Amino acid sequence: MKKKLLRLIVASSVVLSLLSWLANPANAQAPPFQRLFHNPKGEVDAALQELHASLSGRLPILEGFVEATSEPLDHFERGYYECVAQATSDASGGTSVRVTAKITAWYSDATPAQSGYRVLPSNGRLEMDLLDRLEELLAKTAPGVAPAAHVNTPSSPPANPIPALRSAPTRTALAPPAEPVAPPGDLNSLRQRREEAEKRMKELSGDLRSLEEILHNQAHPDNLAVVRKPGTSVFAKPQSAGPVLFSADAEDEFEILGTEGGWIHVQIAGVSRGWIRRTQLDLPEGLGEGSKRENASDASSGTAFRVIREETHPFTGSWEELRGKTVRIIWVTPASMSSGSSPQAKRNFAKNIFVQAYKEASSAAQPPDGVVVVFDSADGGQVAATISNLAQWQTGNLSEALFWKLCSLDPPELFQDVRNP
Repeated sequence: MKKKLLRLIVASSVVLSLLSWLANPANAQAPPFQRLFHNPKGEVDAALQELHASLSGRLPILEGFVEATSEPLDHFERGYYECVAQATSDASGGTSVRVTAKITAWYSDATPAQSGYRVLPSNGRLEMDLLDRLEELLAKTAPGVAPAAHVNTPSSPPANPIPALRSAPTRTALAPPAEPVAPPGDLNSLRQRREEAEKRMKELSGDLRSLEEILHNQAHPDNLAVVRKPGTSVFAKPQSAGPVLFSADAEDEFEILGTEGGWIHVQIAGVSRGWIRRTQLDLPEGLGEGSKRENASDASSGTAFRVIREETHPFTGSWEELRGKTVRIIWVTPASMSSGSSPQAKRNFAKNIFVQAYKEASSAAQPPDGVVVVFDSADGGQVAATISNLAQWQTGNLSEALFWKLCSLDPPELFQDVRNP
């Protein structure tokens, strides 16, 4: 079911790219970032509001959407995009629309502490697609208005009008049609192909919504623990130095018999029993790692996050305050797909995490040197603080405002309110 859903998402992305390319074949070499429309600003604002739902979302693939980077694209996952459209009245009576796009993705490094969200440069495809759809929508609402005038402002054109697809089986079948593309002058052929692509897109969207509803309604048994990674050790006793019974594979499920600190007691088969570390399992609600923190929320904004896992190891990020020191890394994600993730909401949640982490560190025999909160959400980002600064803040020797200035916000713009940075 999940594989079919992934194939539908990838297919939707490819079809959207084809729609944009087929509608404007002459622009394949220079995607517009800014365009002058002959419609009044009120009509343009209304059209942009209608397109609001498509201004942000998840990218199933990054190839074909970002400029070349120093880090290999196959190390990135969970790509997200966010477009900002600015409409300005023109002296001619029309409206100039400028679109900028920000792409973020999670970078997986061989050293876990070097992993994190990165902001990737857009190659203009997202901006071009949004302007094309805006032009099409305005043409439908006001058919007598002349076509928009294109103003190109890209730093460099994309290398290929269609995202490059890997040879994986689920993507090979989604390659563009093999027949030759009609020349730009053959408008009838282009129009027909666009109508066929739109029809297919509607069918895919309906299937995608049905699958999402099915997955949303699926209930997981409330007494099973699911192994996260292959090679997870199952111990005979709740001790790291204890004998290992065997190694479990990812997605293996075990019935939960009980808990003891950071360990989960599971039934293997028949009368056989074993112990698995809590952090290596996906658990039913109420038993998850960091459950004390999962209920933390921003009461003022209604935004809620939940902790999905924790790790402790040396920090090898770029922040000098913690480089090479032992840190506690806490991963969080929105509690639901509808939860917001505003800068203030994320700071408030990170504050709750820091307070709880400091209480635990105060009673630990070997407390970590710092705490890092990683947000696995559409805009991502991470916040880091040293234990010494946490202690000064919690004991009243450091104001909260100064404490935040001493923290590492990466990237800063994801945690700062534009109106009050």
